[in-house]
Amino acid sequence: MERALIISNLTKSYGKGPVLKSLNLEVPAGNIFGLIGPNGAGKSTLIGILTGLLTYSEGQIIINDLELKKSNEVEIKKDVSSVLQPPLLFENFTSIEFIHYICEMYKEVPDDLDSKIDSLFSYFEIEEFRHVQAKQLSSGSRKKLSFCAAILVNPKLLFLDEPFESVDVISIGRMKTIIRKLKERGTSIFITSHILEVVENLCDDIAILHNGKIVAYLDSLSRRELQKDSSLSEIFEQYVGISKANDAEIDWI
Repeated sequence: MERALIISNLTKSYGKGPVLKSLNLEVPAGNIFGLIGPNGAGKSTLIGILTGLLTYSEGQIIINDLELKKSNEVEIKKDVSSVLQPPLLFENFTSIEFIHYICEMYKEVPDDLDSKIDSLFSYFEIEEFRHVQAKQLSSGSRKKLSFCAAILVNPKLLFLDEPFESVDVISIGRMKTIIRKLKERGTSIFITSHILEVVENLCDDIAILHNGKIVAYLDSLSRRELQKDSSLSEIFEQYVGISKANDAEIDWI
């Protein structure tokens, strides 16, 4: 099976010790993959490394059959885009200037680019912010603008770090529709999210990150077997060792 991403023995340390500990992970190409984990598990650190924002101490990363290193970082990034949390925008650019700049940087400027931008701005109801600077946008509008830019560059691999954070329910549904369309045309999508219900319904394979390591990998087959008796939330709690809440403690409410 072709892999969009292979991570081998990845370690990342800060002053107080390792955040990622000899992490191993393989993500199939053309897959909607979900990474979940409790706060502090290392999800944002991992995304930061995979998108080139952070360095790592040890290990190997292969993205679209190319090993991630300084000598070919630019070549890899030509086929990769991302929506980070919080989104990284050029604050003094207007929404339309930001989109054009990103597309020009990726050399993805088709003749019908403005038409595509118009349709996306309308779809996500941000057309009124077309000439508004990024620094004046709400958190939700910033996320939607970043998402529009990321998909317009036609990536082979799309990283989405908490893509639904601060986004309204209607727009979340529309983002999910686009994500599924991207999968249909062969794009690999890597999603981190703390909204387990969304991951459960959207993703093909799911991995659980805990204390800097992948403690479970649930492909579609194993998920179907496990979820005959348990929800993803219950499975998640088992793997990360969360004890069942004692509702008697809040009987006073």
